[in-house]
Amino acid sequence: MRAIRNNFKLELCAVFLLFPLFLIAQAQRNLDVSVAEKIYLQLGSGIYANDQEVWFKAIVVDSENHLPTEISGVLYVDLIDFNQKIIDQKLVKLTSGSGHGSFQLNKSYPSGRYLIRAYTQWNRNFGSDFMFKAYFDIVSPELRTNRFLDSLTMTQDKSGKFLLSAKINPSIVGPHDKNQIPIYLNSNQGRDTIEIKKRNGIFSLTYETPITAEWMTLTLGGSENYNHSETVLLKNAVDVQFFPESGKLVHGFTNKIGVKALGVDGKGQIVSGSIMDQNGETISNFSTNPLGMGTFTILADSSKTYQAKVLVSNDTINKGATLYPLPKVVSHGSIMSVSKVGEKLWVRVSSNQLVGQAFIKISSRGKDLFLMEGPLKNGFLVKDLACGKLPNGILAFTLMNSQKQPVAERLFFNFREDETLNISAKMDKASYSRREMAKLHINIDQQDSGPVPLNASILILNKKHFQEKLINTIQSYFMLDSELRGKIEDPGYYFREQTPSRFEDLDALLLTQGWRNYKYPIMREGVSFHWPEKGIEVKGSVSINPNKQKNKEHLQMGLATFGKETKFYSTPVDSLGRFDFLLDDDYGATIPYMLSTVDSKGEKVHHKIHVNTVDPPKIGYSAKPTYRALDSVVNTVMEAGRERNRIASVFDSLYGVTQLDEVVVSDLLITPERAQLYKKYGKPDVIISGDDIRAKEKEWSYGLYSILLFNYGDQIAIERFPDGFMLAHVRGGSKEATLLMVDGKLLENHLYEYVPSMSPEIVERVELIKYAKFFKSRYLTVFPQADLFEIPSLGHIISITTKGGVGIQAPNRPEPGTLKSTLPLFSPIKEFYKPKYDAPLTTNDDKPDLRSLIHWEPSVFLNKDGNTSLNFYNGDIVGKYVIIVEAISTDGRLGYKTVEYQVKERSD
Repeated sequence: MRAIRNNFKLELCAVFLLFPLFLIAQAQRNLDVSVAEKIYLQLGSGIYANDQEVWFKAIVVDSENHLPTEISGVLYVDLIDFNQKIIDQKLVKLTSGSGHGSFQLNKSYPSGRYLIRAYTQWNRNFGSDFMFKAYFDIVSPELRTNRFLDSLTMTQDKSGKFLLSAKINPSIVGPHDKNQIPIYLNSNQGRDTIEIKKRNGIFSLTYETPITAEWMTLTLGGSENYNHSETVLLKNAVDVQFFPESGKLVHGFTNKIGVKALGVDGKGQIVSGSIMDQNGETISNFSTNPLGMGTFTILADSSKTYQAKVLVSNDTINKGATLYPLPKVVSHGSIMSVSKVGEKLWVRVSSNQLVGQAFIKISSRGKDLFLMEGPLKNGFLVKDLACGKLPNGILAFTLMNSQKQPVAERLFFNFREDETLNISAKMDKASYSRREMAKLHINIDQQDSGPVPLNASILILNKKHFQEKLINTIQSYFMLDSELRGKIEDPGYYFREQTPSRFEDLDALLLTQGWRNYKYPIMREGVSFHWPEKGIEVKGSVSINPNKQKNKEHLQMGLATFGKETKFYSTPVDSLGRFDFLLDDDYGATIPYMLSTVDSKGEKVHHKIHVNTVDPPKIGYSAKPTYRALDSVVNTVMEAGRERNRIASVFDSLYGVTQLDEVVVSDLLITPERAQLYKKYGKPDVIISGDDIRAKEKEWSYGLYSILLFNYGDQIAIERFPDGFMLAHVRGGSKEATLLMVDGKLLENHLYEYVPSMSPEIVERVELIKYAKFFKSRYLTVFPQADLFEIPSLGHIISITTKGGVGIQAPNRPEPGTLKSTLPLFSPIKEFYKPKYDAPLTTNDDKPDLRSLIHWEPSVFLNKDGNTSLNFYNGDIVGKYVIIVEAISTDGRLGYKTVEYQVKERSD
């Protein structure tokens, strides 16, 4: 698409600035490039209906000590769909590392797996390691089923063949697929395609599956490009891996080995097994926890080979055990073991390779803490250290030889209760009636440390919607998930007091997902450097002729913003032509602004102005297969959404109110002129009326593009360039061009710059013609000098019709030395709705209160003793509710607490 921009013959220069060495040294003193920012978003659930709102609390700390960040003041939070497109973005203001906001979901969002991503510009220097990412599902209350396969069965015929049979859900087959449709099959044994025909009005398939196939993904093809896909587990296949404590099995020593068993769906499996040597003699036994992890020990002998005989728990598909080989035993090597006994950590080194002195380095989050040393005696060295001298969280132990070269590594979690906030939450009653006021008292005991300012939040949710195993907590994220790469199943498991073996299980996790996935030491990635943002900023440069002394003296850059009130800013331009504005905090979508350059006498200077723009980070979306069975929580969310819709419809009909969903595409009366236009270029796929555009105009709106961008972003993308130019794209393939048409005529390329600021008052309608007819020839009409070999074969047209055919009414060109553009602002903070009832519900006259999220308090203030109280009103849904309290202190300690209560027809 950028090829179009190049054809405008507008000078678009990339300015590369060579910083003097003293400036780089100064920047490094102020910004430590070995310290990233950790970002955590507290979310209420892992599944939402598409009529709900996703509320979030953001906490940003430094990666070294978990102290509230002093680096960044702006957080970007993106909502990304399963097509890997940003469908909404929030710009969150950070105050002492904290902020909050929400995403209002839309009924037009299709069911699927969505991603929330949060990052600061500073964090982009470290790749994706410290960006926050959380997946959640959006379901439609109107969707009765998400299956396209019905009556799915597996049978074995007399010859021993396994046959997979199913019927295609007729409601999802397109009208053009009347007689035959393709099914694409993909399994661990390869790929295949079959064509199935309709018989007796039904599409059905029967497919012989390979005996060794463990899973199969079936995707529906067809003339309408369907994307229905389901993954079917054919066998309870399990992948079992073994991880020696220090990387290798070493001869002559007792070796501790971690074991990890994962199913096809990536979830841990409960297995049990026996370790046998080559003679079939059993030398050890093991079993895994519900997350598929465990440990065992063997005395390793390099003259032997070992294998594990593994049996999967509750395996009703496969009978018998499976054999897995263990890593080969090496003759020489070193082992480092770490264990906690009482209040001490013991480090034991066993080696038949090291001689003389050995060193043990202890670090945490990339920061070196201690260096212990001592001579090995008969191949052994034992050291101990008080747990209280080491920080809470993951510790990295590195064994080094006498030349301080690393030879073995081990991770260990040091859990310190004195560095954890002790939270208590108590209700005044155990149960309440519907709509009855409830009282909650919270105390955060900081133990012997003395009072320290706290940042806390409270979320109260229907327990059926609470997915404890799918979401992170403030403890599990900062202490565990943010430290290790890769997915950790149910990270909160290791911090629940009701998990009796959590410390042993946590050690098994670090053995199986440890050093190769540890995020420290922090390494800066990429060639570009991202400076941290303190607030809303405008940065850029002016083109200066270095040979003219006059051009370098006392240049000033002026900036004017045009919001509810006009504001003016001024800043000097440095010797390299750079300028930087930090604006007042402002909330909204965008605001128009104008830049201009003046000399020391206040006279305008006609330098070309460039504004720095930063593209968003590359989206890393991890696709997840959809399995046959719907999760019970998904059903709960869908049923709750249906009930809300049903009640709203009934209630509105009783009071003569009709609610209509927003309609973007509509069928209007087609005049002969429009019919001729559609015949020539193609019928529009989306029609947006001028009335709809004007209805969505805000005080901060700045022309047509700003309204389209923030209200129809799922259909239209707006690309910004450093010189303020904006280019509109119809959302489609990333390499598909978009042309502009006004009043039935393709717009000449030199007029494109005037479209963004068109007044919505003159717009009759905007139509999106996707994949316009004969696009190559249309493209050449606009760009006659284009390279014939680079002309896109596919593309779209945005057609704008003005009232009375007045055209774009192009304004005067911007004066030389000025630049006009728009600037994104902090996202407005929406207030959470908190109803108040005078009395519990006793009649059916009122509209039912069917909220699943009862209360949301992102910023809770506690007194000096760590106490606070609040009142809230329950809704009309009876059942159990869970209160979630999360907190962080200014010295980096974390706290998490859940407590339950019940809503009944009548309180006890």
